[in-house]
Amino acid sequence: MRGVKVIEKLLTKNCVSREKPSTYDCCVICSSSMVWRISQLFPESYIISNTACQVLPNIASVFFAVKNFEIPLIAIVGTTAINIEKFVNLNFQPAEIEFKLLKKVYENNIEVLLPLYEENEKQLNAALMEINIDTQIDNLLSIPEFENLVSEGKLYICGFILDESAVYGDKINFYLINFNGLKDPDEVRNHDLLEEIPEAIRKQKVKRIHVQF
Repeated sequence: MRGVKVIEKLLTKNCVSREKPSTYDCCVICSSSMVWRISQLFPESYIISNTACQVLPNIASVFFAVKNFEIPLIAIVGTTAINIEKFVNLNFQPAEIEFKLLKKVYENNIEVLLPLYEENEKQLNAALMEINIDTQIDNLLSIPEFENLVSEGKLYICGFILDESAVYGDKINFYLINFNGLKDPDEVRNHDLLEEIPEAIRKQKVKRIHVQF
């Protein structure tokens, strides 16, 4: 669609009227390509997006959401549809700060991951996304305002991946890969804070590609 027609569409579209939520269930930091899906599935989410679901470039917005709405969950949500390697290799000087953060994650891990997944590009990309999400969670937990809430049980910080490439299973589904900084799937499945989730779901949906820490 041509740009002028998009402008016309925005100006003439009737907004669907619905009651504004009094609170939000969670703060979702997700890949931008997933916003439409998150907003449909979880309309009471406070959504912050960028291509690689990075936290620090949007940390003020994250803190605002947690502080003002007493949100009980921060979800860092990546997708297998984003090619991390392709993104970090974009040559765009004005975005140097954002790329620098992500490139550090990439450069610190690619030499370890390549021998493990060099024959499976989808698994390599998923492993990179997992480590990227782990890093975002570690960044949040390094900030006392977030770490204290987690320690007090008032906030969960979780990492999820939307599998759009049939890496974790044969259908498009969300998988929990990190819970409050814990990465080992067995530890996450058996965590007492997650006991309310049926065991069958925990066994099926708590999963990682890269489990060598």
